[in-house]
Amino acid sequence: MWFFHNPGLLGINARNLLYIKAYNQKKAVLMADSKLKTKHFLAARGIPTAKLYASISEKKELKNFNWNALPQSFVVKPDSGYGGEGIIIIKDRKGKKFIKSNDESISQETLKDHIEDILDSRYSMNEISDIALFEQILIAPEPFASIAYKGLPDIRVIVHNLIPVMAMLRLPTEKSDGKANVHLGGIAAGIDISKGEITYTTQYGKRISEVPGYGDITGLKIPHWEKILLIASRVQQISNLGFAAIDISLDKTSGPVLLEINARAGLSVQIANMAPLHRRLERIEGIKVQTPEKGVRIALDLFGQRAERPTEQKEKPIIGVNDTIEIIGEKGKQKVNARVDFSKEKTMVDQHLARLLGIEPDTKCKLNIKTQRIVTVVDIGDLGEDTPVQLGMRDLKDILIDPNKKTILRNAVKIPKISWPSIFTEKPSKNTKSLALESSLMDIDKQIHLLHYLKPINLEEEEKQILADTNYNPQFIYKPLNFNAEEFITTIQNMAFPDSIIGILWKKKADEIIRKINLLQARGTDQFVEKSIELYGAPDPLLVEEAEAFVKTMPTTFPEEGPMINALQAKAKFEEILAKYGLKQWSVSIQKELISDVIAGKEKNISIREDATFSSQRLKGTIAHEIETHVLTSVNGKTQPYKIFQRGLADYLFTEEGLAIYNQNNVQSHPIPKTYWPASSTIGVDKALKGSFVETVNALISLGFNRARAQRVALKTKRGLIDTSKPGGFTRELVYFKGNKMILAFIEKGGDLRDLYHGKINLNDLYLIKKIPELKPPWLLPFYLQEKED
Repeated sequence: MWFFHNPGLLGINARNLLYIKAYNQKKAVLMADSKLKTKHFLAARGIPTAKLYASISEKKELKNFNWNALPQSFVVKPDSGYGGEGIIIIKDRKGKKFIKSNDESISQETLKDHIEDILDSRYSMNEISDIALFEQILIAPEPFASIAYKGLPDIRVIVHNLIPVMAMLRLPTEKSDGKANVHLGGIAAGIDISKGEITYTTQYGKRISEVPGYGDITGLKIPHWEKILLIASRVQQISNLGFAAIDISLDKTSGPVLLEINARAGLSVQIANMAPLHRRLERIEGIKVQTPEKGVRIALDLFGQRAERPTEQKEKPIIGVNDTIEIIGEKGKQKVNARVDFSKEKTMVDQHLARLLGIEPDTKCKLNIKTQRIVTVVDIGDLGEDTPVQLGMRDLKDILIDPNKKTILRNAVKIPKISWPSIFTEKPSKNTKSLALESSLMDIDKQIHLLHYLKPINLEEEEKQILADTNYNPQFIYKPLNFNAEEFITTIQNMAFPDSIIGILWKKKADEIIRKINLLQARGTDQFVEKSIELYGAPDPLLVEEAEAFVKTMPTTFPEEGPMINALQAKAKFEEILAKYGLKQWSVSIQKELISDVIAGKEKNISIREDATFSSQRLKGTIAHEIETHVLTSVNGKTQPYKIFQRGLADYLFTEEGLAIYNQNNVQSHPIPKTYWPASSTIGVDKALKGSFVETVNALISLGFNRARAQRVALKTKRGLIDTSKPGGFTRELVYFKGNKMILAFIEKGGDLRDLYHGKINLNDLYLIKKIPELKPPWLLPFYLQEKED
């Protein structure tokens, strides 16, 4: 979809860094995470909320609870729940029987069991004990009651600087099981801020023409619209959250009622509105707003669909391959010659010009390209003074390029040769304080054990069920985290990283570690998918199309490979190859419960699943994948002056796994089933996010994969969920196919694969890594690269 290529879209990382971290204090976030605290605090300050009938915070309270004190109808919900999990709507009662909204009858004992689950944090965003709330049932007015499927619609308003910047209506559907949750299949409808009217309707990230069972809702007016915006702005002001998503529902008797505050707002509101959130947030940057009323007036003036349309319809400017631009940094601006570099995604600025204008790596600067002003983050390199800017394709999406047009700035101002600080020239400081900081950061990363905590503790039992019943969707259970997540996050946030290249790499790693912790805390919740996307990204439609096209080339039968090699025989072969590389300190073990056939750990151990079997071709590829990639990068990383090279730089997996796939394919004389596994993993992620475990398995089987492979992919992509019958999943499996595409592009542009063996590195950081003075050449290379070196 063209919309996803809009440069004004706000991504997860930019949201976290520029808005959540910058504007949302921890104390305010903790209050927002508790519905009870939020209700008491805001209701006392005049914000309309649903009536609270009772609450239970301990099991002894539950034992003595007076059920007769409750009205005929009410809602039971967890205080710290997320995404509608744990909510039961009781519409009537008959003695000790309670009638749910779907007309199902449950006993008082069943309801007590459910409340015990709430108290035990089954539906909580964290692992501390939770509170069960009994609240008033809200009933939507018409036509919203008819539009929504067996549930309560709500309106989400994104507010920053007291200004409501974007909003959407969320509608429950049959696919979302009556919950207004967009990730589960709920409908997200964009709202014109200036008029309170529905503009676009979307489901699963795609536009739809009508709401199932109702029809087209375009132009539908939201009642009490300005009051809703005012409530949202007031809530942001009172809660002290600088950037927040305010969820408000409409009750047919009470009008707008606050449901909850979200301090970590998702970004699907952009898709619902077909409008980039980042661009709107930049428009209000620096505006002084003293009251919610003024904030609402600004929103009505700035963000109506009508107000934004002229900008969208502007004629695109035209530049030549060589042209002049103006670049603006913290210390000033300069008109310079620039060249379009079609091979680069990011713009690069000469280091001396960057220093002159106060532009540092990974910080924002502005480019004036004809009539367009672009806010971007640039790379910094040695380009020289004649053409000190190379324009990357990311910054030229709204600009036309005429190869015949050429404009050169004559008499260009000479750019003085200004020395950079330690980040480019001086030896990075390896003092005791810096090394202690890295040691602390790496120690935290080591304790997280991401895949360990995402492995279901009942995996073996559920696998037996899957084999016995092909229509069974497994129900996973996970072990509790054996570390203090909040303490780790606070420790990382308080770290002061040095102003050096290694400081930048440590800072990136710190951000990745926090994303890992957030993902683990979200296991079994509706927030898990969002956190997984923050860490590994979402499946791009074009990437999925490429994967599907590649799978279509898979033959229906493969050549006979001769006798199969079992795990014990494979172990002997792995040990033989390790010995050839002089790595006798590495051990190989056979384990019973592994999701993958083989895993190379960072602690000098390779694990093989007990029931794994290999053809001779597949074993060669697996050795290239595990030993000649993962083991060698680990060994080389240990020889480097910094521990991060062995633990892995931030987001290194795309490079590491992409290189592993390249090496694996490089040693195989012909395609084998495993050649198509990376593509199957990408397709599996896409199917898992949209459907159940069984649907994911069946989709892969229909593409030609056998049931064993299809189930293996589904198990990997459904990790992190409790009920795998629901849409959603773990997006890590994208790293293989996407990473391999990155490696192939790197080679095509003349990149040297030996550069990727300095340790476990991120290809996107290579320009920084190579400027570290103490960087050592790779100690061990695969045999095929050693021959190239000779």
